Formats: sequence, structure tokens, C-alpha cells
Amino acid sequence: MSSRQLRKLQQQRDLERSKDVAARGSDGSGEVEEPVLAPKPRPNLFAALGGEDEDSGQDEEQEDDAPDRVGQDLSEAPPAASTTRGKKKKKKKRAKASADAPEVAADDQRRGVEGDEIDRAIKELKIKPQTPKDPSTERASDGSGTRVSELLGINTYHLKAANEMRNLFGREVIESANVEEQQENNRRRRGHEQQQVDLETFLREPPGAAKLPEVSLRRNIFVQGRDHWPRQLAGGLTMTEVQRAPDGSWTEYAYVHDKDYDSVQALFFACVQIGDPMRMVHLLKRAPYHVSTLLQVSSVAKQDQNMSLAAELCERALFTFGRVTTPSFRQNIERGRARLDFRRPENRQFWLAGYHYLKSLIRKGTYRTALEWAKLLYALEPKDPYATRHLIHFLAIKAHESRWLVDFLDELVDQSGEDRDIAYLRQSLVLAKLQIGDLEGARRDLVDGVRRVPWLYCALFQELNLDAPPSIWGIGADSNARSFWVKLYIYQTKDLWNNAQATGLLQDVARGLSRVDTAALPSDDGPADLGAVRLAYLEGQTSLLSVAPRGLLDSQPNYEFDPLPPPEDENIFTAEGTQLPWRDPRQRGQGQAALVARMQEDEDDDEIMALQEADDEELRRDLEAHMGRGDEPGLLATLMQMLGVGRGAGTGASDRGGDDESVQAGEDDAAGLPGAWPAGEGDDGQTDATG
Repeated sequence: MSSRQLRKLQQQRDLERSKDVAARGSDGSGEVEEPVLAPKPRPNLFAALGGEDEDSGQDEEQEDDAPDRVGQDLSEAPPAASTTRGKKKKKKKRAKASADAPEVAADDQRRGVEGDEIDRAIKELKIKPQTPKDPSTERASDGSGTRVSELLGINTYHLKAANEMRNLFGREVIESANVEEQQENNRRRRGHEQQQVDLETFLREPPGAAKLPEVSLRRNIFVQGRDHWPRQLAGGLTMTEVQRAPDGSWTEYAYVHDKDYDSVQALFFACVQIGDPMRMVHLLKRAPYHVSTLLQVSSVAKQDQNMSLAAELCERALFTFGRVTTPSFRQNIERGRARLDFRRPENRQFWLAGYHYLKSLIRKGTYRTALEWAKLLYALEPKDPYATRHLIHFLAIKAHESRWLVDFLDELVDQSGEDRDIAYLRQSLVLAKLQIGDLEGARRDLVDGVRRVPWLYCALFQELNLDAPPSIWGIGADSNARSFWVKLYIYQTKDLWNNAQATGLLQDVARGLSRVDTAALPSDDGPADLGAVRLAYLEGQTSLLSVAPRGLLDSQPNYEFDPLPPPEDENIFTAEGTQLPWRDPRQRGQGQAALVARMQEDEDDDEIMALQEADDEELRRDLEAHMGRGDEPGLLATLMQMLGVGRGAGTGASDRGGDDESVQAGEDDAAGLPGAWPAGEGDDGQTDATG
């Protein structure tokens, strides 16, 4: 039913009400209060069902709205208005009401049939907006929600460090810092105009260059773009959906390289084999959004102690990944249901970029953003290929997300028990409960921890320069596996334990316990998995690498752009360029020379052409000049004349009357290259010299 018909029904109801009032007024004194005849129009409750006005029924609506306008005129009339005028209007209304009685009856019948439909429509309108806004209701309805998905749901607001910086220091401070940085960059750029530019200036776009659209910079799901980044496409990187779980609990996606991107990947690997950083820089200038090159040049900047540029290049790599994400991927990471398969080399670049960016966030002190990134890297692959669980537990405490950490560690125990390293990670529950004020819970967890992993707490006492109590004194890690987990945990959390509250509780609990019986504990812990070894390799801690499994640490291939990848038979290859690290060196060498030549031709194409044209022009001028002086002596004859040797010394050719041999020598010299030995002299050169 349209809004016009609904308004018409409302007006007819008002007419019936006014007719009854008029009938009662005629039986009485004849004086009727005017406002009763024309009540204020009620708000239209059915406006959501359709438009307010329809062009096809404007005339009818004007006629139907006439009673309302009459009522408004009466309500606005001055008090001195006569009662006879009101009686005439009452008569007109009664006549119109009687004439419209059949139509009203028909409308009432239609209303009886359509009333239920309207009520159902209203109920649907009330229910539908609420359904997608309640994730718990949605998870309960499809039965696919899990506790892990709820815990690992990502808030994209916390993925961007700029938001946390504004929360920490205020918007005005951040804006002023950005202005100062821009001014400093401008001064540095002007200072390098007449000098050789540095790496950061070389990679920046020149002033006045076209910029990326503001929407692309601001709405990227991973990082916020920068104005000076090149205005180019992602270069052939895309994302596709691979498969979905039957119960809807997860959806797998994959990054894909098209033919153009794969060719750049092959050029990148050729540069890696050569080992020349400047070739990598020039390749990045040509392909500014090639992820592997961005990460490799970021490593070069880090070696040059330019940590700011290194972090910015990691941001650009993540920005590239964010540009090609699909809407469903963005929705699923918010629910903790998006997955990427680590066996695909294209996907592994995302973990590497995310790890390096996370480390830069830690250096800046933006722990809340770093925690969100660690959660994202963990949620994308349940096997945790970068062992980000060993980053999550201490980042959660630094970001004051201890309540979330308690739930997360409890869920880990429910899923996998205390196998391998979970028992070590659970020791951070003591710190988490201290932070939220649960002293009794922290004490209970600490008692259980000292009895479960006494060698960890003995090493922790030593790191904190505290005397180990008799309950754990002399209990150390007796295997490389235990030593690895102990050193990794202490490396991450030593500073968190080094405070008065934590050390006081630690000493109090450990001294109050009896000697721990190690015979009742497991004989050894599970060895480090490839993900934990990969994390130790990236951290670069020699103390960790010394006790890491050598079989995993020495596996090949192992490149900086793809550290410790899975074995070849476990990879899922979809592009030619990603297979090059696994090929035999002799097979790689067959096409490497051609790739390098192609790269050099492409990157310096304009410059090489300009130089070649200049060289050709110069050579042409030299040859023309030499051909033009065919009757002049060659370079050797000129030198002999300067030294006073030969027939040209002291007298010119014209003075000798045009010697035939001299003319012949000049012609032969003109026919050869500049400065060539005259062909006509041969063995008689001495005769020419003596005249």
C-alpha cells in the first residue's frame, strides 16, 4: 500500500471523528471548540515503506489534504471569528463525509485485507537491521563460530599505528610532527639538488609528481599510505578466494602473481644472485610496488642504519597487499575467519612484511598496534609459521590487554594441552593477573609454574640477578630443546619480570615451596618446530641459534626474502618466478644472463639510447673532420714534424714542389683511421726521412 493511500485512510478517520463531534455540538449550545474539529496531523509511521510523494497522485493528494489545511486555518484563526462561519464549514464537512461514505467502506474492506501485510512488513523492518549487528547471534545461528575466532577477530582501527599515536600524544602533536618532517624532507631535498642524492631521496617521487588518490591512501585496510609514494598500480598482484570450510568457520584466500609480476619476480631473483644492492634499488625504482624488492631494499636501508626508511618500505609492501584485498577478506579478518596458506610462496611475503613491520612498531612503542598485527599473523594460519604466539603473550601485557591474554592462553591449552612451549607461555599469566589486580590468581599460577618448569625460574632468577631459593637451586635445562624454550621466553619477557611487584612475588613464592621433585616431571620437552626456529633466525639471537635444531636451521634454500621456507614438495607453486630458488644452480644459470641483460636494458633504456646517440654523433663528426683534411699529414707525420724528423722538418710540402711520395702517403693516410701508419712507406720509410 502506498503512502498516499495510507494518508487518505488517516484523513477519512479524522472526518468521521469530526462528524461525530459536529453531531454532538448540534444537540447542545452550538458552540464548538475549533481545535477539536481539526486535530494536528499524526506523524506518518509508514514513511519507511515508500516515498513521501508520488508524481502520479499529486492532484489527489492535494484534495485529500484539504481537510488538514482547513483544520490548520481554523486553529490559526483569531478568537473573534463568528460561530456562523464555523457552522457553515461543519455543514460542508458533513456533506462531504456522506458523499464519501461508500468509498470509506470499500477502503475499510481493503484495509482489513492489507492490514496483516502491513503489520508483517513493519515487523520485518524492525527485525532486519538488528540481525547483522549482533555477531554472537549470527554465530549461534550458523553454528560455525568458535571461541578462537572470537578471540582472534581483528579490529582494523588498531592495525594502523597513526591511530595509536594520536591516542597517545594527541592529534595536534602528531600533525605538528608531520609538518616538521615534511619541512625537513624539503630542506634535505633542496640540499641534495647539486649533490648525489641519498637512498631515501632517490626513492621518493619528485615534487609535483602525480599522487595516489586520497581514497586509496586512507582506506587501505593494513596501513595508511603516504603522499610521496608513486602513483602506480600494484603491478599484477591480485587476491583470489580459494575455498571455504563446509561449516563456514573459515575462508581461504591466496595472493596471485600474473605474468607481468612474475617476470619482475624473475628479475628480482637474478639481482639477488648477483648480490649488487644498487641493481635492487634501480629495480625498485622501476617497479615501486614489487613486494620482494621492497623488503630487500628495506634490509639494505637497515644495514645503512636508516631505520625510518626500512620501516616505510615495509609499510609500502603491506600497503600493496592491502590494495588488492577483496571485500569478503576484509570482513573475514574482522571475524577471525580469513586464512592464507603458508605453503604458497606468494603468501609468505605477507608474513615477512608483517613481521618486519611489527618489529618497527615495537621500536616505536606502539604496542597496541603491534599486538593487533601479531594476532592477524597468528589468525591467518593456525600452524603459526612465524611463531607469533611468542610475540603475542608479552605484547598483550605491554598493551594492557591482560584479560584478553588470559582467555587466549586458556584456549591454547584447551586446544593442544601443554605440549612443547605452551607450558612456558602460560607463565605470562602471572604477569597478566598482576596487571589486572588478581593477586591470588597470580600466586596460584606462579606456584604451579615453579613446580612445572623449575628450570625456567632458576634461569629467570639468574637473569634478574637474584639468588635462587633452595626449592629450585641448581635445576637447569638439561637438553637443547629445553634450553631453546627457556632462552626464548626469557629473551621476550625479562624486562616484564624486572619490577618490584613481580620480583617480590617471585621470591616469596619460591622460598615458601619445598624442593621440586624433577623426577616426576617429563624427561624432556618437545623440540622447536620450524616456525620457532624461523623466529629465532629472524631475531638473530646467537644464544637461541646455538641451541636450535641444526637440521632445520641449515635447510636449503634459505634466502633473506624467504627465510627457511617449507620443503620443496610441500610448496604450492602457481608462478614460474617463485620456483627459481629450488632449481638447480646450473638450470638457473642458463637464463640468468639473459634476465640480467634484459633488466639492464629496461632500467637504463632511455639513458643508454641517449649515450649511444651521443657517441655515434661524436664518432661521425670525427670521421668527417678526418676525411676533410685528406691532404694534411696524419698524426704520426705531425709528431715527426714537431720532433724535427723527416722531410717535413723545416720545410713544407709546397716548398718541395709537391713531392709525389708525400702526396701518395697523404692519400693513404686519409684512407685509414686517424693516426694510422701510412701504408705507402713500408720498408722505404728511411728513404722518406732522408729525402
